Amino acid sequence: MFASSFSELTGGSELNIAVEKGTSIHISTSAPAGINTQCQVCISQVCQSSVVLKSDTRLNFSCSQPENVFIVQIIRDKPNVIPDIEPKKYHAFQKFNRTFTWNLMPSARATINLSFSKTGLRQIQPTDGCPDKHVYMLTAENVTVGRFCRNGTIRQVDVRKVGKLSLEVSGGQPLDMKAIGVLHGSAMDALVKIHVVLPERSSTQDFFTPNTFPGNTQTIWYFKVPQTYYTDVRVLSHTVPTCLQPERIPTMKYIWPGKNSLVKPLNGSQPMVETGDFYLYIKNCNMSRSRPPSQGLMVHFQISAITRTKGECIGHLPENQTLQIRVMKRNPKSACVLKLDSVIMDTVTIASGNQYDLDIFDCNKEELEWTVNQTIECKEWRNCASTPFPITFEYELQCIPGVLKTITWHLHGPPNSAVELQSPTGGLQHCPPEDKHYSSILLNVAHVNTGINVGQFCPKGTIEKIQIRESSIAVTASVTSLGGQNLAAKPFLTYLFTQDISEHYIFTVAPKKDNPTVLATPVWPSGMKPSSTVSWIVNIEPQLESKLKFRNVSQPKCKGGHTNIAVRTIPSQTVVYTTKKDENINEILIPGSFYLNMTNCKSSTVPFRAMMEITLQNNTDKFSDKLLGIILSIVGIVLIILTAVVIWIVLRKKRRNKAPPLSVYNPNQHAFLPGLHGFPKTQEEEEDPHTYAYIDDTLVYSHLLKHDAENEQCTDESGPPLPVRSVREGKSLVTKGSALVDNELYGYIQGQSTTSGSPKSPIKTPEEGTYETRLCV
Repeated sequence: MFASSFSELTGGSELNIAVEKGTSIHISTSAPAGINTQCQVCISQVCQSSVVLKSDTRLNFSCSQPENVFIVQIIRDKPNVIPDIEPKKYHAFQKFNRTFTWNLMPSARATINLSFSKTGLRQIQPTDGCPDKHVYMLTAENVTVGRFCRNGTIRQVDVRKVGKLSLEVSGGQPLDMKAIGVLHGSAMDALVKIHVVLPERSSTQDFFTPNTFPGNTQTIWYFKVPQTYYTDVRVLSHTVPTCLQPERIPTMKYIWPGKNSLVKPLNGSQPMVETGDFYLYIKNCNMSRSRPPSQGLMVHFQISAITRTKGECIGHLPENQTLQIRVMKRNPKSACVLKLDSVIMDTVTIASGNQYDLDIFDCNKEELEWTVNQTIECKEWRNCASTPFPITFEYELQCIPGVLKTITWHLHGPPNSAVELQSPTGGLQHCPPEDKHYSSILLNVAHVNTGINVGQFCPKGTIEKIQIRESSIAVTASVTSLGGQNLAAKPFLTYLFTQDISEHYIFTVAPKKDNPTVLATPVWPSGMKPSSTVSWIVNIEPQLESKLKFRNVSQPKCKGGHTNIAVRTIPSQTVVYTTKKDENINEILIPGSFYLNMTNCKSSTVPFRAMMEITLQNNTDKFSDKLLGIILSIVGIVLIILTAVVIWIVLRKKRRNKAPPLSVYNPNQHAFLPGLHGFPKTQEEEEDPHTYAYIDDTLVYSHLLKHDAENEQCTDESGPPLPVRSVREGKSLVTKGSALVDNELYGYIQGQSTTSGSPKSPIKTPEEGTYETRLCV
């Protein structure tokens, strides 16, 4: 202990310092060695650049601002029986940069336990400072354990053998230090042991291995973790020395009470999402004494403690599913954590026949994505389905969030078989990788054995069927955006194993008139394999024709053969176009359905590939033929009608010409029929327009004819309606209520005579329709 009287430090001012036993005060210049300064510290008129005070002393300085030149070190040795460290404030040196140091000297094989429970410490980089200008330094066996600031999570530090605690305080900053408890501890193998108490809130702490870490020594950290909190460990940076025994390269060893220990390399992933207290050991190896010396061991790591939302998925994937489900993080740096069987993984794979225990922490649907591989196999024909079978994904892990990104089906058929693919949702269309497409789903078809892609397709197109001469095909469905269609919602394709086909590839296409159909050779944009063949069966409606345009054709020069492009109509097999040499292909106009065939040569200098576009339009020739047929039919019908009318007119005229003229005896000069009793007509009535020009004699003299009732034969006749005759009410010879039709009286039909006899049926008036009469013979 010492006391001092202090006045404002100016040139010639004096300081009276009282130094207690066991304490020494070192005053020295802070200028680099070899640089002469004008300011000195003077004791009894003896001035020098540095002094050590171990007893009461009066001193002064030869300059007005000695705090800019000198630093002060206050050192105290702690005896074997060590009380708590209670620092004192020294106002005489408040303007100076000063360091308080306590030398800790425990008994043999004992440790010193320093308790910082009142203030707490946090470890900082060797070159960092503290906001309050108070920096603690801890040394063990002349090895700097680290530098620390106040208000941290470190509550205790155990130092083996001789240790030293220092506190650096910047000039002008008043000393602010809490008491530090000092205890003796049992011997330990580690150089230092640091006790950390993590707070009950989300936090992240940085820690560093000792500077100039000696060989074959270790440092221990003990972390006390609050309940319901999970800890993550991350190595931010590290350096590894050259070890005499490379197999003993430094590692990080973790021990949880009641659990198996875990050893991790410095460059590997560290434990994450662990609960409970744990120890962390870092041990250096025996380092090589090379010249120049190699870099030493240095590890900078972080410990994070947070509360988490935990999900758990435990199950067993059946053996007969032949599935492999892979769940992966979309962003490896996200807080989402996947742990399979207590092992942290960024990608988790679950296979058929395996049991799994998957823990999921703080993962939402957008942070995870699935990929699924499923194998569909049929080794013998008798076990293969005879009808198209849907390709679906039926197994769902409801307990795992995420987006099903891709599904790959591996189709394996019998030997020498072909695979037939169809879309039950409205066909397929080519979606080349270089073209912009707006479909939310892409379908990729590839050969399993070679990995060569047949093509990339989208739903909703004109390709009705794809046939591939291969027994092993992989079909991959993928979504192009997170908001895309769920792949497991419904099947996109059906498959069928069939007998071998003649071509390597056959596409059945049904173009639509609204939009052009784009076709591409297999393996686009790469070229077709040598000697491979492809055919397109293009079905269109009879009244349409196709305009086939080749947008991009690359025909190589071949050795010993040529590529071939041929177009033939269906069903006549008429060749519309064919080529076997490198030439420009113009647009081809094809009537009706057709075949498009292509064959690559055996060897070529450049790839053989082609992209085509089919546009439908009305068939002008067929339309003209149809229109001409319609016109000729109409003309024929008109001619038939005109002919029938002419014949009818001629026949009618002939009938009138054949009727003979008649005379009737009428002494009274009144036109009335025999047997009609009534009043004679007036002059007005005699002008009735319905006066007959001809009357058959048989009608007038019918009473003279012989009648044979037994041999009488009667037939019914019908004819066109008679002309309209007016009936005068009350004045006509025939009243409206009981009128007799003229033909009943006269037996006259269109100028022809009839034989009277049996009673006649009434003839309909023009208002009622056609007349009807009975002819008796």
